[in-house]
Amino acid sequence: MGAMWNGNWKDWKEHLSKVRLAGSANRLAQRSDLHLARKCFHMSGAMVFLIPFLFLGFSQEKMAAILGTVLAAVMSLEYSRSRWEWVNGIAVKVMGPVMRQSELNQLTGIPFYMASCLFAFLIFPEHIAVLSILYLAFGDPFSSFFGVLYGKNKIFPNKSLQGTLGGFVVCALVTAGYLHWQGFDPAYLLLLSLLGGLAGSVAELLPLNIDDNFAIPVVSGALMALAFWSAGIPLS
Repeated sequence: MGAMWNGNWKDWKEHLSKVRLAGSANRLAQRSDLHLARKCFHMSGAMVFLIPFLFLGFSQEKMAAILGTVLAAVMSLEYSRSRWEWVNGIAVKVMGPVMRQSELNQLTGIPFYMASCLFAFLIFPEHIAVLSILYLAFGDPFSSFFGVLYGKNKIFPNKSLQGTLGGFVVCALVTAGYLHWQGFDPAYLLLLSLLGGLAGSVAELLPLNIDDNFAIPVVSGALMALAFWSAGIPLS
């Protein structure tokens, strides 16, 4: 029958949770993996918050209130994960397809993602807020996509020239599409699109000691706000 378990019921539950988590860890993706499920989740997350703002008439204040509420709930879950193994086990089982192996016993990227979107709606004017969130939604995952598939020339350990160029192109296209839809003067469109590509790719590339999910909207939004202000273009 094997050795008998001498601990109490609480210890036994924790032991089972650790065994399950160890098995789950082997199935979670790593940063170097393509991880398409995570990229789709990443892109769809921003759309969930941008659609009410762009199409349903929600104000920036209302979006900030919604994001603040969601962030509080997410942080409660993250605390519970760190406090109780069985909660972490359930979270990993549910969120496993979009989690990385490094997040098994650490904060996931979701709180940083939520916090950056909250920051964008609270701090930036309308167009800058939307663009910074779009760079997070599309620039970051596409930089990773091109970096994983074609990244041969490393700039930093986890950043490649090919990934950065891919992110630049995607951010430029996103900028052009959004500003065209908003009726911006075509005379500014090319320049702002190139600056948008630069802002998004630089924000993703910088080796800051902070999660990309937070750094990208904050840095790219600040750079685009400076570009709009320098060109004398209304920010909202």
